Amino acid sequence: LDLGPGSGDPDLLLFNEMVASPGRPPVKGGSELASGGLLLAPIKATGSDSDPTYRYLSRLEADAEDTEASRLLYVAATRAEKHLHLLACLGCDKDGELKKPSSHTLLSRAWSAAEPFFKPLQHATEPAPAAFAANASAINRLPSAFRAPDLPAPVQWTAPPQGRDEEEIEFSWAGETARHVGTVVHRWLQRMAEDELRGWDAHRIDSLMPTFRRELQRRGIRAGDAYPAGELVRSALKNTLADERGRWVLGPHPEARSEYRLRIRSAEGLQTYVLDRFFKTKEGERWTVDFKTSRHEGANVEAFLDQELSRYSKQLQRYRYAQSGSRLGLYFPLLRGWREWRP
Repeated sequence: LDLGPGSGDPDLLLFNEMVASPGRPPVKGGSELASGGLLLAPIKATGSDSDPTYRYLSRLEADAEDTEASRLLYVAATRAEKHLHLLACLGCDKDGELKKPSSHTLLSRAWSAAEPFFKPLQHATEPAPAAFAANASAINRLPSAFRAPDLPAPVQWTAPPQGRDEEEIEFSWAGETARHVGTVVHRWLQRMAEDELRGWDAHRIDSLMPTFRRELQRRGIRAGDAYPAGELVRSALKNTLADERGRWVLGPHPEARSEYRLRIRSAEGLQTYVLDRFFKTKEGERWTVDFKTSRHEGANVEAFLDQELSRYSKQLQRYRYAQSGSRLGLYFPLLRGWREWRP
């Protein structure tokens, strides 16, 4: 109860609505406040004296806070059902006399009732009461030769893979920029799939170019590289939107999820997989589709896609184990490419 509310910075502007007493007639020739009104005052300017109106409003605010503190103390004290413990700490002055509680504390509100409990304790040089001495002798203490036991060896634990080990394959040859481009493309493909392509067209994707660049820069790509990297993101999204296969993958299905996280138990323990796109068609077929932002410059794109399918065959095999009965495919947004994997 002895702790005060603390003092903050003075308010920039204080105001108070003054209400006239009921039935009191307005004072002829008096101020406007005699019949009620709004009283306000700004904080003092640096180097100047405090405004009397500001000081008056400060005192009104302090009185209101004291009244509220008294109400809170009353409410808190009257809610106890069986026991009520009120705690406070006061010091003494150089003469050993008990100091009075600071103003604006809860103890000051209850000082008339609390003072008799402090008076017997104000002289610190007096011996402690017998009851206190008896309690002190009953304190249990550890023996002087006690030593804490040695701590057990730390537990060794390795986090299981979270289903993104394919990134090490996909971006091992391309560097950080390609990895971040793939992350942003995956994020916006998820957004388009969640919208079921409603409201998405080439114009909207073009308008998002500044957003793509900002996202890439937040991931550490330099400003000079963010523009060509943003162009790759735009091309991937526009290709997917213009491609019949891409629209089929992202479009509405009876059961569809993006960034679908699965955790299964295997011989190696718990394994977590994140499926880029999972859906069930109207015909009842289940599909798991993984997006790959691989690029290929030159001819013979079909041979490149076959090679990519071979590279990711182990990953797709794990997806097949996690989703038994699901057909598996790879979609390449930058190439409008598609490969279905069959074991």
